[in-house]
Amino acid sequence: MGFQVLPGELSDIPEVVPFHIAAFKDDPIMGQLWPNVTYEDQFGYYTRFYRKHFAEKHLTGTVFHKAIDTDTGKIVAYAKWRYAIKLTPEQRAEKEKLDTTRVYPKGTNEGLYNELFSQLDKLRKKYCDEEKDYFMHILIVDPAYQRKGLGSMLLREGLAAADHDNARCYIEASPKGLGLYKKHGWKECDDIVIDMREFGGTSIRSEKCLMREPGAGAVA
Repeated sequence: MGFQVLPGELSDIPEVVPFHIAAFKDDPIMGQLWPNVTYEDQFGYYTRFYRKHFAEKHLTGTVFHKAIDTDTGKIVAYAKWRYAIKLTPEQRAEKEKLDTTRVYPKGTNEGLYNELFSQLDKLRKKYCDEEKDYFMHILIVDPAYQRKGLGSMLLREGLAAADHDNARCYIEASPKGLGLYKKHGWKECDDIVIDMREFGGTSIRSEKCLMREPGAGAVA
């Protein structure tokens, strides 16, 4: 069994969305967003999410990478990055017209959704300069292909580009992924803290924000 990294394509979406849903199902915060949302509605939400980001990538610096099983052609891991991008005045004007409204599916834990993305938006604005910095937004691996080095394989692809541009790279990490990101040179810079008791949970949960300086950690 071998694996290969290729650019992501719009046609990947139906294959990627199921393991995107599976990847975040047990996350202590993200996993609580959809307590009463059907699988079909989650599938529709993430399909629209990916389609939107593919359509707008020329204005946002969004880049997708996928890892495929070379024996079967199956997509087994996926990454969504935002590379540093400097827009022309015309592109900035076009970007300002984009619809940035988040529309969540029926049954969403609305209070948690709004609290989480309010914190995420503030932290991304604080730490990530879109013209200078990279943002590692999504890294997902098919549950059947865990512990085969696929996460590192996709991280190296984006980090090599960041190092080439001498750019820092920002990420938000769950406890589950923290060790992998630190291995690749990220260091903690802030926290996302949510009292889940306010939104139907039983405890206070936190996730980490991390920044990686150019050349840090294991890339090769």
